[in-house]
Amino acid sequence: MIVNYLMIGFGFAFLLDLMTHIFRNHEAWKDAPQWDWKARIAFVLFWPLGISIFLYAFIKSYLK
Repeated sequence: MIVNYLMIGFGFAFLLDLMTHIFRNHEAWKDAPQWDWKARIAFVLFWPLGISIFLYAFIKSYLK
């Protein structure tokens, strides 16, 4: 169960790294901070919290 949790976190971190690499020259990503290993590890450990906050904000702005 813990391995699944970590693998999902690594998957989300990989997708975020991939999106950052693909859109690195886009205007929206110009001011985005660079990832370091501390941020990646924190993301892998706390991804449910981040996804929950994102979904809450997205739904709130969508229903506005």
